Amino acid sequence: MTATDPIIRQHLPIVHEAMHHVTHMTVRNRGTFGGSVAHADPATEMPMMTRFLGGTVIASSQRGRREIPAADFFVGSLVNSLEPDEFVIRVELDAMRPDAGWGFEEFAKRHGDFALACFATTLHCVDGRASDVRVGMMGVGETPLRLEEIEGIIEGTDVSEPALDTVADRLAGILTPNTDIHASADYRRHLSGVLAKRARRAAWSRANHERLQAR
Repeated sequence: MTATDPIIRQHLPIVHEAMHHVTHMTVRNRGTFGGSVAHADPATEMPMMTRFLGGTVIASSQRGRREIPAADFFVGSLVNSLEPDEFVIRVELDAMRPDAGWGFEEFAKRHGDFALACFATTLHCVDGRASDVRVGMMGVGETPLRLEEIEGIIEGTDVSEPALDTVADRLAGILTPNTDIHASADYRRHLSGVLAKRARRAAWSRANHERLQAR
């Protein structure tokens, strides 16, 4: 089970953390990682982790196997790029470097509910600045998101309040979440900025801890 696998915890700790937000134990025991990815719900953790970690979806049919980059796999809300005769047999994710810092912040009305917003990031600390930044989000678009523009803003910065505010302000400008019975678009944009600050602080703390441990 992904949420308790020691190999996942060692090499993909952000996935290990994300899995504890996935619905409830009974449901997790009846589902699969690949099944959730194929379902392509933009407010669930497995599709987001696949997009965020540069994943590849392996699909199979009578015609053979096909490798689909996550960037091409998620087409819309509950819509993927599988052909009618294909099914998912494997999902491959990039492993994290041992010295990577990471942050995962998700907010739902109740534990196990679909996320109203979620911000995930990994980074490394090089000479007191963020390097090799990745940013992913869910619950704020029609597909899980990899936000390269935000990655570029964070790259080379620290976690000072002005730097954190810059990211929160830019998120408010580029995100186009839906308004539904659970939350308004404005609320989701504001929430995204709050979660981004928390996740960046956590990632920065972990990156510095790993850097000091390596000395």
